[in-house]
Amino acid sequence: MRLRLISIGSFMVVSLLSSAFAQTKAWGFNDELCTYKGYYDSKKYTDVQLADTYKLFRTSHYVHDEGTLEELTVRYDSVIRSVENLKIVQVSYFQRLKKDVLRYLLETADLKKTQKKAKEKPQLLIAAVKEGTRAREYAEALHQGGDRLLEAYEQVTKEQMKNNSTPAYLWHNYENTMKRADRLDRAFDYVLVYGWWNSANHLVHHINYDGTQMEQFQKLFVKVDIVDCDEP
Repeated sequence: MRLRLISIGSFMVVSLLSSAFAQTKAWGFNDELCTYKGYYDSKKYTDVQLADTYKLFRTSHYVHDEGTLEELTVRYDSVIRSVENLKIVQVSYFQRLKKDVLRYLLETADLKKTQKKAKEKPQLLIAAVKEGTRAREYAEALHQGGDRLLEAYEQVTKEQMKNNSTPAYLWHNYENTMKRADRLDRAFDYVLVYGWWNSANHLVHHINYDGTQMEQFQKLFVKVDIVDCDEP
């Protein structure tokens, strides 16, 4: 009887070890410097969830703004839909991150669409940003036009000169533009991009990619091995 109990006990230990080994799987990933192999509990996550979570914070989600309003809308809708469809891990940190990414994309898309409509409907620039902000001031100048717009154009130029390696070149361009018959059109385009857009973009819900995302991702694994690293 004693021998039989020992045999059963040994079988249980082997079974538990086999079960633990069977549910641990490997998944490879990398950051800017290193390649890793992580070992995860397959009862907690799937490889699809890990891949989609990795894609969530490793993809720039950048949308270029060239082309028509319709083309811009299609591109943003596609990127937003792809993020919405990501099957990420059910961990609060990454669930919040997904919401933050979607918020950033939606807010940026709205601003970019407004920018596309600015020539025909400059009043939309005002409604798109908060009162009391620099973006609102530029929006009102763009809507009003005339001398108010030219004053804003000068202001934007001088602000840029503060942080530019060739401020004299910027001022030279400004003075040449002011001599042109189409100076209002050129001033509008300049203030729209370097004044209104740059200021409005600061109001968007941006995400600070400071390495925390990778740290939280590695915590999903039971163990992470460094496979290879480039020289820093």
